[in-house]
Amino acid sequence: MGIVNVLSKTSFGQPEFATKYLINHLKIYGFIWYSINNCMRITGQTIRDFLDKQNQHITHYVVAQTHFHTYHKESWEIERMSRDAIKDLRHARNCFNKELYGNGAKRKPLTYQPLLIPTLEGTKNTSKPELTIHYNIYLGNIPTVLTTNDIKTLWTYCWVEKAHQKDDIYITEPLANTQSHLLHYGTKETQFGNLSCWDFENTQIPYNALNID
Repeated sequence: MGIVNVLSKTSFGQPEFATKYLINHLKIYGFIWYSINNCMRITGQTIRDFLDKQNQHITHYVVAQTHFHTYHKESWEIERMSRDAIKDLRHARNCFNKELYGNGAKRKPLTYQPLLIPTLEGTKNTSKPELTIHYNIYLGNIPTVLTTNDIKTLWTYCWVEKAHQKDDIYITEPLANTQSHLLHYGTKETQFGNLSCWDFENTQIPYNALNID
């Protein structure tokens, strides 16, 4: 998705909001453009290197299952399901932002939004009927007054009630000895050529709140 499309899809008649959205995403797009302009081959490692910079800010890890089963599905069907999953996450993400920070999430997204890094898995395995497409979601910049159960309640409300997705959600705080491996786990499908598993369209990095240059 190009910058023009991002602007048209996110402005909702609010140029200021669209501008702040773009600022929030320019470094993500900039990473991609830099790689292309410098003839770098974008690999799973280059993606992980970019995302690893946010590792220290991750406070919670979520697995959110979808209703989408890939068993014996054609590639075009899986592509459609992936697009629908991305759309549903966008809806849930906007809901989650508002539940956490109210209107501040739109007015000052670089400060009043959670860190949210999603990876979409399960699009390449069509051999097991029980498997569904699912999201690994890495969260940070969450108000410290909220417990893990509170966060699960809010995410369930946004993912299940508002986005109408599956009520199958797991959330945990990463253990100290697993912190450095979380994003590597979430991007493991890139090792098999699935570079699209990182849902960069739904990635949020609140640079001001995290004091990131």
